Amino acid sequence: MTLTLTELERVVAELNETAAGGHIRKISQPSPGGIVLDVRIPGKTHRLYLCADRALARVHLLSRPPKNPPTPPQFCMVLRKHLIAGTMKSIELVSGDRIVKFTIKGKDKQGNPTGRGLIVELVPGFENIILLDEKGTIIDALRRAVSKDGRRIAPREFYMPPPAAAPRNAAGKDRFEEPLQELRLATYSAAIEQAYAEQDEIVRAESIRQEVSAMLSKVEKRTKRRSAKIEKDFEATTGSDLMRLKGELLKTNLHAIRKGQPVAELPDTVGGSGRTISVGLDPALSPQENMKNYFKRARKLRDGRAIIESRLNETRRRLAELAELRRRLDAARNLDELQELRDELPRAGEAAGRKGKPGEARAKPREFISADGQTILVGRNPRQNDELTSHARGNDMWLHVQHYAGSHVIIKMDKDRPLLKETLLDAAHLAKHFSKLRDAARAPIDYTYRKYVKKPRGAKPGFVTYSQQKTMMLVPDERRLQRLLKR
Repeated sequence: MTLTLTELERVVAELNETAAGGHIRKISQPSPGGIVLDVRIPGKTHRLYLCADRALARVHLLSRPPKNPPTPPQFCMVLRKHLIAGTMKSIELVSGDRIVKFTIKGKDKQGNPTGRGLIVELVPGFENIILLDEKGTIIDALRRAVSKDGRRIAPREFYMPPPAAAPRNAAGKDRFEEPLQELRLATYSAAIEQAYAEQDEIVRAESIRQEVSAMLSKVEKRTKRRSAKIEKDFEATTGSDLMRLKGELLKTNLHAIRKGQPVAELPDTVGGSGRTISVGLDPALSPQENMKNYFKRARKLRDGRAIIESRLNETRRRLAELAELRRRLDAARNLDELQELRDELPRAGEAAGRKGKPGEARAKPREFISADGQTILVGRNPRQNDELTSHARGNDMWLHVQHYAGSHVIIKMDKDRPLLKETLLDAAHLAKHFSKLRDAARAPIDYTYRKYVKKPRGAKPGFVTYSQQKTMMLVPDERRLQRLLKR
């Protein structure tokens, strides 16, 4: 449910006390419907959250920075162009309804003063964020739309507020006053943030899931199309043996062939089939030149086949990686896992022929602390599994769920300190949780020293062989797992 007018009045009053007069230093768009403005006042930076997600529309301050997509959406770029370095002059309600207007003063490239209005519409059915110039003309909007009554939200249109909502909810109960007092929260915004946290994460997770699925489908389609083309090229190279055979037959029968002859019917004395083979000839060439042409074509097809086969194997490997990403997307349960997948997609696109972002930041392995105080590291994806395992020391303990896809798990072993049972159980729970057997009632977990884990040459990311392992049949303890995940 969106904020009521009573609640919104309290938020606006709080924002005027904290953010008014501040300078906008940063703008981000962590979700399709959410904008964050970093507003700097002397000695402190406030994060102002503007949310136009339907049923969750609201405005308040954030206590911590959100995670953002690798590439900012277009509307975010427009806001940065017009609002960065601007001063928040005023924050007010428009027409006594659930519409908040932020008036921002700045300067253009020539140093001339400018005015911008940022409208946040929280009226049910009209949730939107709209950027205006000083005359009230729309520069751009989060959602461009035309309503049934002819109201147009589009660039160069004059802004008109939506029709008044009924009922106004002006006298509605304040849902956040009680938790504000009971939990002794410092601000009204903190009470709102806490109340919406779970719903907000669900909405953001679903949004990222859809985004990742669409991006993944695009890369899968492109890679499959490329694979089909390479397979067709590969099939075209199958004639190298026949070209070589015809060259050998010409070489054996040069004495019986005359220049100008269009075809030669020759017995297969080389292949041993005993049948007669028709060998096409170029009448303008001598028998020796025709022979050389066949050998040349055979070499070209043979060499091309090796190159194309290598490309085909590489493309099939990429399709397998994309299939693994799709499996992980279907199994992802929380926002962190989905954001990790979204961060990986540029690299998957690069592998499929699309250039990735230079210097792209790579996430670190998940890190946990066992009940005995030892560090446990868990790979986030197949490539990071390779890195994690290859950089581990020989006496570190390595774990993996048996026979199924999953993360590599490393227990960082201290010198002269034995492997403790509680640490091993903690690591085994993590190996099961971050694997395809997450929901299984029990799971076999293999563990061995890192020095017994080998990466075969040319193997796909994440694939290893290992020896000297022991196996435990793990029946999960939910309390143990939650203790680890909450740290």
